[in-house]
Amino acid sequence: MKSWSTWLVALGLIVVLVGGYYGYTVTETGKKEPETVAKGESEKVVASETVAEFTEEAETSKYKNVGLFIKEFHDKYNDTLGWGGIDSVKWNEQKDISTEILNVMDTIQTENQALQQDLDRISSYAKTVISGKKDKDPLLKLHRYFHDLDIEFNGYGNTKDYYNITTYKSES
Repeated sequence: MKSWSTWLVALGLIVVLVGGYYGYTVTETGKKEPETVAKGESEKVVASETVAEFTEEAETSKYKNVGLFIKEFHDKYNDTLGWGGIDSVKWNEQKDISTEILNVMDTIQTENQALQQDLDRISSYAKTVISGKKDKDPLLKLHRYFHDLDIEFNGYGNTKDYYNITTYKSES
């Protein structure tokens, strides 16, 4: 009887350790920064850091590169508008997000005309939100632009969830 309970305790510890390791690896995988080079031939090529850069005046920017800026705002929109959040918009929060977007957009430079068009549209939608007009459409468009740019700019090619709203397309 004693050896049976010892085995049960050992098995329980193994399950806890394996579960903990699995949980750790799953949460850490989601925290990785976007790569700036392609990972493999079958995956989409990731935008070069030179497609868009922060101006020299923006050296104090909290974003390492434009790809991380795009990813962070995509995450913000997922958190605030995704999964039904669009039905209960906190307008002051969205104004703050749009204000931050415009502040960062002023420091981005690109010679890529398609990307510049997308950035201009994002700026326009952000200004609409800041104006106080409580229209959900600009929020929806902002979320979709950041979603698709995150896929295009940061190379998340393994998704079928794509709105095809951006003019910018990375080379695949």
